[in-house]
Amino acid sequence: MGSGKSSVGRKLSALLGFPFIDLDEYVEHKKGCSIPDIISAEGEEGFRALEAECVRDVIIMRQLTGENLVLALGGGTLCIGAVRDFILNNTSCVYLKASFDAIRERVGEDLSSRPLFSEELYQKRLSVYEMAEHIVDTEGKTADTVAEEIKLFSVSL
Repeated sequence: MGSGKSSVGRKLSALLGFPFIDLDEYVEHKKGCSIPDIISAEGEEGFRALEAECVRDVIIMRQLTGENLVLALGGGTLCIGAVRDFILNNTSCVYLKASFDAIRERVGEDLSSRPLFSEELYQKRLSVYEMAEHIVDTEGKTADTVAEEIKLFSVSL
């Protein structure tokens, strides 16, 4: 979380001419409330189940249309075993790498929309993120620069 997935995803979508879906926004739209509200009402486990269901929705939509797309996953989506396996085996997954300090600076002081934000969780998820097919260091780079970098290797995807 705070790595730039949504910002870079939107830029990359425009560069490639592919539709863009932000999974967090999709989850909120489907449920009709914010992620913090979902977690408050259903717990993290309930939220993760809904998140996995939404990934399936997006995948089915992609299969039906045959279109490529840019999908910005939630910060913990890859931690859902079945979802991680599908994404790593059937898509080109990109990890937007940044140090916790850089992410903390990006996120700012208001953490109300990020109820799971912590350095402990960041450290715990690193080994999962590093399973991605591509790793792009985002520190000191704009979303435009990162999207251009991803576009260079996505042409062959």
